[in-house]
Amino acid sequence: MNTVFLLMAEFETATIPLSDIAERYLGMKPATAEQKASLGLLPLPTFRCNDSQKSPRMVHVSDLATLIDTKRKESKDAMDYVSRKNRTKNKAVHQ
Repeated sequence: MNTVFLLMAEFETATIPLSDIAERYLGMKPATAEQKASLGLLPLPTFRCNDSQKSPRMVHVSDLATLIDTKRKESKDAMDYVSRKNRTKNKAVHQ
């Protein structure tokens, strides 16, 4: 399944308020996510739909999907590396 489509089903929109994803996907309180976004320290881009500071900071669903897919691939690659290393080590021990 495509991550973008799953996120679209979950949020029912292409633009998601940063506060709605902060805890679940970024592991931080919305206020912390807001501060990091203003400093450019989040792992995904954020934007406001207009120039008002009162306008909520948003994340595009495709950017969140890219982050999720990238982190999943990094984790899978690390797990595959460790598994290969362990198999090689076990093979040497049992010879």
